[in-house]
Amino acid sequence: MALSPQSVAENPFDFRAPPPSPVASGRRSCVTNDEVLSEFLQHSLRVPDLILPDKVFPRQKFIDNPPKIDFQALNSMQTETLPKILDSIATIGCFQLVNYGIPVGSIRSALTAAAGIFQLPPQKRTAVTRSPEKLYGFEEVHEEDEGEVSEEFVWCKAKALELAMEGIWPVGYSNFSEKMETLVAEMEKVAEKILIVFREIYQEKTGRCEKEKMEGEDGNGWACYVYKHGGNVSAEKWRSCLRYDVMKMLIGGMDYSHTLCLHICDGSSEFHVYSKKGWVSFCPHKHALVVTVGDQTQALSGGQLKHVIGRPIYRGEEEEFISMAFLYSSSTTNSRLVDPQKPNTISLSQQAIAAILFTLLYQILVYVYYKF
Repeated sequence: MALSPQSVAENPFDFRAPPPSPVASGRRSCVTNDEVLSEFLQHSLRVPDLILPDKVFPRQKFIDNPPKIDFQALNSMQTETLPKILDSIATIGCFQLVNYGIPVGSIRSALTAAAGIFQLPPQKRTAVTRSPEKLYGFEEVHEEDEGEVSEEFVWCKAKALELAMEGIWPVGYSNFSEKMETLVAEMEKVAEKILIVFREIYQEKTGRCEKEKMEGEDGNGWACYVYKHGGNVSAEKWRSCLRYDVMKMLIGGMDYSHTLCLHICDGSSEFHVYSKKGWVSFCPHKHALVVTVGDQTQALSGGQLKHVIGRPIYRGEEEEFISMAFLYSSSTTNSRLVDPQKPNTISLSQQAIAAILFTLLYQILVYVYYKF
């Protein structure tokens, strides 16, 4: 129908919609299109099947007891003794030492005196709590960690530790420190005899420079980890605390660089050895010292001797026990063993990496704690 001139004048702009586009007569269904697309993706994308481990927590492996080395045989350098020591250290990182000549009375008096440390109330322990700048004293206990199976205290010959402990435990600490220094003198004789073996074997390989490093021009250093193992612990709580302890040992390790570690663990039901390769355990011989190798000895041997961390376990005991781990260093590279308050320079990048790692570690520990 033609528009009249009057209509055009009233509506000068015509906004009528254009006619629809023609539709092809042969249309393909959407179902067919989906099948073609699925077949294309199936042949073009090769996504591998991922199989995750059932458990994140490492598995405990029980092994035969490491050899018992007679200290007198070690002292006389008998030829059959050396292969036993080296093979045991290379395999699991430790061996047992018997007949070492330390009076039983010296050990028992030090253990008895050490028990008094853990009688101090929490408010007094705060003044001697460990930190990145202060590697001695009590382990920091968070609210969720209260009531743990074991407690920990690090003793060394630092003047600051002596002053702090005498301020909160004047009479008891003087007696404890005196007992510890007597025991350390005996332990040092044992450690030096063991190091003679390593020096004889690796002296030609490492040369005079490493030999001087092992002998320590600035004197030897000692630190002692003192542990209190609680009694009457339920099986469920014991397993939970053990998992946390294993994760802490495998990831955190020990704060002190050392050559050897001598463990006093009389009465323990098991002894656990932690390394980067895993977690093994055995039943230690009664009255034996368990000797583990430190990072300095691993470096000296070119990696042939394995650095591990040892920890005695007291399972199902009704009474409390005290154990000790003496960290010995005769290297000048570890001056913090003698003076733990000597500052270390840490770059900003190292601090950032450490913050990321601690965040990830916290998430893993929380996951493991609630999962298992």
